[in-house]
Amino acid sequence: MKFFRQYGLSLVVALIIMNMCMMPSTSVPSITLGGWVPDFLRPLADFIKANIDKFAHFTFFFVLSFALCHDFWVQRVDFSTAKMKIWGIVVPMLYGGLIEIMQATLTTTRSGDIEDFFSDTLGAICGFFFAKKFVPKWFERENNGGARCS
Repeated sequence: MKFFRQYGLSLVVALIIMNMCMMPSTSVPSITLGGWVPDFLRPLADFIKANIDKFAHFTFFFVLSFALCHDFWVQRVDFSTAKMKIWGIVVPMLYGGLIEIMQATLTTTRSGDIEDFFSDTLGAICGFFFAKKFVPKWFERENNGGARCS
């Protein structure tokens, strides 16, 4: 039970990412812009629509990195340590690579994509630096067996 108390947030995020990335592509909702987008924003909206998968991968791994950094921070691991950098950046990158390999080899409706891996990597790096800036301000470290949100 101690493991889930310490790493529960990261584990839930990792499982959600795995589920979202491995579901059949026919189950992924499509995006329609409709007529509500003003003409001056249409090029941006079209760009986002064309690259929504990359934005999703970036967001997934940004959140995973943030969750891992949070879980280690409350256990008194500092951001300057190699342990935090490995778990906050390298592990999410490896997980993203594993997911891309699994998509390419274990599914018939998905394909592994190097651009998705780059989006995963960029998301993990940005998530780490965002967490480095805000986790120490927002969350107290573990004290007497529990972390509290400030």
